[in-house]
Amino acid sequence: MDATMLGEKITALRKEKGMTQKDLAALLHVTDKAVSKWERGLNFPEITLLEPLASALNTSVVQLLSLEDASKEKMAETFAMLSAKEKRQLIKEMKNKAVIKLVIEVILLAALSCASKLFADRGIYGLAQIVTMGMTGFVGILIGSEIYAIKKLPKLG
Repeated sequence: MDATMLGEKITALRKEKGMTQKDLAALLHVTDKAVSKWERGLNFPEITLLEPLASALNTSVVQLLSLEDASKEKMAETFAMLSAKEKRQLIKEMKNKAVIKLVIEVILLAALSCASKLFADRGIYGLAQIVTMGMTGFVGILIGSEIYAIKKLPKLG
């Protein structure tokens, strides 16, 4: 089953029940944008949502995925494909979050470096400069760990 076929099925079943995308989203604790993406065939629901989705639409997962006449091998293949797509999406989201955190940490490091230089230029020594220097070191460690995390995430292929 491809995402477009599943989307058409979700749309038909939802409309049969007289539900809006927002109604379905509320039942599943997702956004109506997520439901819209499923229905337009842009992506699949998370595998953990298949059972609640089928239940909300008064059908079974097998019927939802149009696997009524499928062999056990075909069913296993379909669920493996859904799981692989979900894994790729999760890795992509993790990388995006890591990159955003890295950018924020670099900006923070630059701000702390400027503050430290300002303290030194003004002859302000003591607790303020010590704290700023300590925070700079801590942010440096955060940056290193974020770079490590990005490098350790599996490659999307």
